[in-house]
Amino acid sequence: MILGITGGIGNGKSTVLKILQEQYSFTVFEADRIAHELMLPGKKIYDSIVKTFGTEILNTDGTIDRMRFGVMVFNDAEKLERLNQMVHPAVIDEISCQINHIRQEQPDMNFVIEAALLIESGCYKICDRLWYIDASPEIRSERLKKYRGYTDEKIEQVIANQLKKEEFLKYADDVIDNSFSIEETAAQIEKKLVLSGNLC
Repeated sequence: MILGITGGIGNGKSTVLKILQEQYSFTVFEADRIAHELMLPGKKIYDSIVKTFGTEILNTDGTIDRMRFGVMVFNDAEKLERLNQMVHPAVIDEISCQINHIRQEQPDMNFVIEAALLIESGCYKICDRLWYIDASPEIRSERLKKYRGYTDEKIEQVIANQLKKEEFLKYADDVIDNSFSIEETAAQIEKKLVLSGNLC
């Protein structure tokens, strides 16, 4: 099975990933991490990005200055769209290639793909099932303040730029409510895996 998990910031996708990996031996693909790897010098989309956005986004060692580049694209909708058109297909292709390679040796392996933009990127199309990871607004806010140091203003700004819950639910096969303890989240995961036929 290829399982996709998505959800807004602060919903606790990393907790679900950890449970799937440690308790059920899923092979994990984090789309953001893979995207960053593909943007390293010599990698798949590095040259295209530098050609499109200019050498001013580079550090002295030739790597992309992610902070400077982020400010450039996230404040310009057109540039962000151009970047997404480069990154999203490359990430999907890389994940698909890695899954196919692993399946040649381990045909029964289960995979999980995590991405905040799983739906927007089209990556959900290569998944057999899609889980939406949810949490109450209060819990999300508490987590973002505690672990990321976000202010209320920053939280509102980030959440406003992400898909609304109703949009996620249009695509999701299942919902994991991650508002409570890790044990309760793990119990929900076990139940979903049993019902989907991926756990006896």
